[in-house]
Amino acid sequence: MVVSAVTTVLLVLAIHGSHGPARLEARGAPPWPAPASGQVPAGVHAAGLSLLATQRAVVRFAVHLDVIVNGARVTVPAGIGVDARGHLIAALYTSDTSGIIHVESDSDSSVFTLGQFFDEWQVTLTPEHLGGLRTSTYDPVAVYLNGSRVTGQPGSVMLTPHQEIAVTYRPETVAVPASYAFPAGT
Repeated sequence: MVVSAVTTVLLVLAIHGSHGPARLEARGAPPWPAPASGQVPAGVHAAGLSLLATQRAVVRFAVHLDVIVNGARVTVPAGIGVDARGHLIAALYTSDTSGIIHVESDSDSSVFTLGQFFDEWQVTLTPEHLGGLRTSTYDPVAVYLNGSRVTGQPGSVMLTPHQEIAVTYRPETVAVPASYAFPAGT
C-alpha cells in the first residue's frame, strides 16, 4: 500500500515536475484552448500582470501572432487574458481568433513580452518546448519578427505596435509571414 502511494507520487512528479501544478505541457499537441475561467487569474499572475475591472489605456496597440506547428496554423483562441464574464481584463488579451493580441496599459513605461502572453495562455514557450511538443537540437522552436528569425529566448521578444510574430515548430512548407494587414483602429 505504501509502496503504491510512493510510486504514484513519483509518477505524478515525473509527469508534472516538482515545481507545482502542470501547465499545458501535459495536454500535448495543439489546439490549445484559452484557459478555463478559473485558470485565467493564475495565467495572468504567472505573466506578472493583473486583471483589472477597467482599462485606462495610456498605451494601446496590437500585434499579430501566428503559431505554426508541423506546417499547419494553430488558432490563437479568443479570451486569453479575459475572465469568463469579460468584466476583468489583463494588459495582454485576445478578443477573437484572428491572432491579434491587444496590448493596453495605464502606463507608458510598461514593457510587455511574448513570453508574458504565452504565460497567460498557459502554453510553454522555450527553445525546447512549444506547449507539450518537445523539439530536437536540429529543430528548435523558432520565432520570427516581421519575417526575420529572432535569436535568443523566444519569450523575450518585446511587443511593439503592429508587429507580425510567428512562432514555429517544424514549419515544413508554410511560409512565415512578414506582415499583417491590421484592421483600422487597431
